[in-house]
Amino acid sequence: MSLFDLLGKKSEKEIKDLFSGMEKKIKDAVKDGFKDGIRNDSPKPAAPKPVETSYTAAAEPEQERSDALWGELMPKDENQFSFKGTYKEYFEKIFREEFSEYNFMLSHPKYYSSDIYTFSQGGDRKLVIELMKKSCEAQALRRETLREGIAYLRFYVDCSDQGWWNARTYVVGRIREALNK
Repeated sequence: MSLFDLLGKKSEKEIKDLFSGMEKKIKDAVKDGFKDGIRNDSPKPAAPKPVETSYTAAAEPEQERSDALWGELMPKDENQFSFKGTYKEYFEKIFREEFSEYNFMLSHPKYYSSDIYTFSQGGDRKLVIELMKKSCEAQALRRETLREGIAYLRFYVDCSDQGWWNARTYVVGRIREALNK
């Protein structure tokens, strides 16, 4: 049933008069505050809560954490996804705490979508670490560093769903191996 079926065989003028009368009632009700049981000071609905987009360790019960550094369950070892901060803050914390004898610098060269950290010691580049998304298929930096004889590592920062947690022990181990430590 449509609105026109409800109105029956009313003329166009009668329909316009009917709607203009309703418009006046609504305006009067809002203006007066109360009219025919309508209030204009009704409480506003609460703002929606923001959706949490990052993984929090608190949501994962401790007994469901794994001793393994990768796999379906989050490891007990500190990892990128249990860390309270961004992935850059997580990696930089590891760099500072575990490799303080090296200087590291973050760069974003033109045409690179990843975060590139260069480790140096005594003015010599020792290691390049690339933090990137799994969907990135860039290989130029890897080839360039290998050609120059500089160690290279990459860590994917968006693969918790594949069980790649970037656990601290794993990250430190790979970096130590690359630096021959």
